[in-house]
Amino acid sequence: MQSTVNGSSIQTIIEMDKRARERVANAKKDAEEIRAEAEGKKKQLLSEYRSNSQKSLQELEKSCRNEADEEIGRINADRDKKTAELDRKLDQNRNLLMNNIFEAVTGCKRRA
Repeated sequence: MQSTVNGSSIQTIIEMDKRARERVANAKKDAEEIRAEAEGKKKQLLSEYRSNSQKSLQELEKSCRNEADEEIGRINADRDKKTAELDRKLDQNRNLLMNNIFEAVTGCKRRA
């Protein structure tokens, strides 16, 4: 009877060992699948992050360009306004300037 118990005990131990090895193999397989899935999600998240960052940078660049264009427009308008004012004053004072220059050079007053 002792040998039967030992034989079935050994068989039970072998069967338990076999199941334990299968479980370990399955756990390793599951762990590798989880790692691969996590790596895939990581790559996807990085890709989405880069894409979102690129879009944000493009929007910021567009906004900055628009602001710069508006400021350039204001500067140009102000310059044009000041230039027109100077031209108007020059036209108003042209005769006076010509008379003063003529008198300074010749010592005589210009005839009107």
